[in-house]
Amino acid sequence: MRGLSPLIAIVMAVGFTACSSSPARPFGKPETDSINQLIADFIGAYNAKDSTKVSRLFTDAGAVMPPNASTMRGTENVREYYTKRFNLGASALELDAQTISGSGALAFASGDYRLNMAPAGGPARRDRGKFIFILRELNGRWLFDHLMFSSDFGPDGPASS
Repeated sequence: MRGLSPLIAIVMAVGFTACSSSPARPFGKPETDSINQLIADFIGAYNAKDSTKVSRLFTDAGAVMPPNASTMRGTENVREYYTKRFNLGASALELDAQTISGSGALAFASGDYRLNMAPAGGPARRDRGKFIFILRELNGRWLFDHLMFSSDFGPDGPASS
């Protein structure tokens, strides 16, 4: 029985060590640069109206949470959402990420957007608003996990003066 005490102590020490969380790795310039590149890739795919490429910038369980619409979850639903959005005349997207921060494999980017909406048979209008991306690093690559955005205007665009 005496021989079991040191063994139990070792097993417990290993168990406690395995259960303790390691500190999150620092979030710095390399992570910010990678996220800025991902945002640039998103803008490029969006302005090329490439819904497949846009959807591949999201995690498999990624979600888009647009204003006045249901949440789209998963790669295929995200792709379908952007296909419809492009068919409604969305173009000329500009994103200004004012804040990028994170810890470990999670990050967020928030800021302002501007874009054109020119639906077929309807009036063209300029839209602007704000966005927040939640990002996740998977296998060394940052991807969007969630996107929420809202226009500064109502569903019908800016009020006429």
